[in-house]
Amino acid sequence: MRRTLFKLHSYSALIALIPLIIVSITGSILVFKTEIDQLLMPNSAALPYHQQADVTFVRQNHNVLQAHVEQTFPEYIVGAWEVFTDGQEADRVYLVKKGTDDWFKVYFDPHANQVLSEPVSTTSYLTDWLLNLHYTFLLNGIGDEHSQWGTIIGLLAALILTFLGISGLIIHRKFWLNLFSLRLHKSMRVFSGDLHRLIGAWASPVILILGVTGIYFNALEYYHEVFEHPSDEHYYPTKALYDPSIDFQGLIDDSQSQLEAFTPTYLLYPYEPEVHFTVFGHQPRANPFASDYSSTVTYDRESGALMAAIDGRDANAVIKVTDSFRELHFGSFGGLISKLIWCIFGLSPLILGITGVYIWQHRRSKKKRSTLVYSPSQ
Repeated sequence: MRRTLFKLHSYSALIALIPLIIVSITGSILVFKTEIDQLLMPNSAALPYHQQADVTFVRQNHNVLQAHVEQTFPEYIVGAWEVFTDGQEADRVYLVKKGTDDWFKVYFDPHANQVLSEPVSTTSYLTDWLLNLHYTFLLNGIGDEHSQWGTIIGLLAALILTFLGISGLIIHRKFWLNLFSLRLHKSMRVFSGDLHRLIGAWASPVILILGVTGIYFNALEYYHEVFEHPSDEHYYPTKALYDPSIDFQGLIDDSQSQLEAFTPTYLLYPYEPEVHFTVFGHQPRANPFASDYSSTVTYDRESGALMAAIDGRDANAVIKVTDSFRELHFGSFGGLISKLIWCIFGLSPLILGITGVYIWQHRRSKKKRSTLVYSPSQ
């Protein structure tokens, strides 16, 4: 049984080697996506107010901000608005070009009511391109505008990663006896085996988390695109789908009264006929892994009437667990410390792949030599 599992472990790793290496490298980089964006684009992704002691960061009325964006980019409609209130990170406004279902991104200063960048594709910037590579391997849309080959490969890679994490622990079921054993002065084969086992044991919790959450995100994306929005049902807006008289600042303020200690973080606009205006946000967390989007307040896009207010703290266990996947996948739940851990252990599939291939090749060569020595034809 253990020998069969070892073979399955080895061949599964070889099949998914390249996708797992890509996911490993890009994922470790993307743990620090925000920091990289601000470093590379200090005049758009970052705001200076947290460094200016004589300036108090205050967001202007959202109706004024929204009107400015709509007047600046009349050929687009607002699809979503990511809200930041720390004076350090610029708002991200997501626009849909009229007559298409193409999304674009703009950085925006809500304190100065100033557009900081031109609309670009959501995969134009370096980290956005890496994110697309991480999730789709740049294969979605190849051959067919709505093809999901990249998502399918990502789903299979996540399934294999999860299997590798579980099977590795079973194969080395007494791994805890040698958690610090690394024979540096032995042969390369022995060293590679020790390093493979050691990294696999230490990184297994993170590997399993990344595998399970990766399965969820890819499966959800595939279901959303194929079953909820089949290619022949994509909507192409030609104008804003909400009543222009709606007081959006009033709705944002009202959302904070609907849920206790609610902090808005993301505004979803009606970009399709069945979508209404929803304010996502978070509240003081009983769950340390709850995301910044765990609670929602939804308003009718035509009347502005309250439709639903969902307190994430009262959600059932399934919703709470899946909501926590966002924080767990990128290790952002514990600040810098958890990000560093995720960044380091996120590279483990790369090292495990290299050592695993070496071990497999060594065993294969040894087997061939044995066959030649004991062949009846000799």
